[in-house]
Amino acid sequence: MTLQQIRYILGVAEAGSLNKASEKLFVSQPSLTSSLHDAEWELGFEIFHRTPRGVKVTERGESFIRDAEKLYASYENLIKKYSSKEKQSFSVSALYYAFARTAFVEIVKQFSKNSYDFAFREKKASGVIEDVALEKSDLGILYLSDSNREAITKNLNANNLEFHHLTECNAFVYLHEHHPLAKKESLSLAELEPYHFITFDTDDVKSFFSDEVINRFKLDKAITVADRATELNLIKTLNGYTFLSGIFGEESKDTDDDFVLIPLQNHDEKINHTFELGYITKKITRMDNISLSYIDAIRRILHIAGFTC
Repeated sequence: MTLQQIRYILGVAEAGSLNKASEKLFVSQPSLTSSLHDAEWELGFEIFHRTPRGVKVTERGESFIRDAEKLYASYENLIKKYSSKEKQSFSVSALYYAFARTAFVEIVKQFSKNSYDFAFREKKASGVIEDVALEKSDLGILYLSDSNREAITKNLNANNLEFHHLTECNAFVYLHEHHPLAKKESLSLAELEPYHFITFDTDDVKSFFSDEVINRFKLDKAITVADRATELNLIKTLNGYTFLSGIFGEESKDTDDDFVLIPLQNHDEKINHTFELGYITKKITRMDNISLSYIDAIRRILHIAGFTC
């Protein structure tokens, strides 16, 4: 098996479909399909299960991809270390935050004249951690809560990573402006029970709330969608709702003008809705100028957006 085949496999796994992967990898879909078939034949098992909606990684394929990512990251680091034409790079992996994207655009504009290779990846918390651990990204943006702190801290320590505090915010309920509860100053989980909970990240529910709260308020019955656009559409058409960690940033000024944020406050219940936003890096790693500039851009954006620590 060639390194190119491994690169193709990792590209398809990240994109979730052959069509999207072929565009990102700049290779024709027939050539990509043929390369995958050859790799699977050589290995003796299927890496991907083909479906009408794209591809899904098989159980054995997941194990292969984890090892392949480590191998390919080592290869890239080797080339970077010994190449006479070494090119600087800057990559960020983050949860689905508008402020993280906005800050990244600022950095690209600021440093593009220095011939950097840039990459920005939006993933779940586990993916953010994995990217930084494998050095696919220089840093990652995520948050800690009472429900996920222990698990994420354990994962960070196992991968020799550390969490750096940025700010704290409370949980918010995200509704369409015509939702029956949209005019209220604050909301409780009990008030939300009659309505559909919409999410495209089921892991995020456990990050926000304990298992007891999830079961009590039936948050495990969420409607799960594949992308942000579908989530917004269902929130609007079904009088649904979702949760945000309070770090909302510029999205309210852009495509989400018809939606509102309402604080989640349960004064009569012992439920903590405070979240700690931060960034992760390798332990004992000195951040370079571009990484520091990116974090400064995030601090500036959050302050402009009116967030207080």
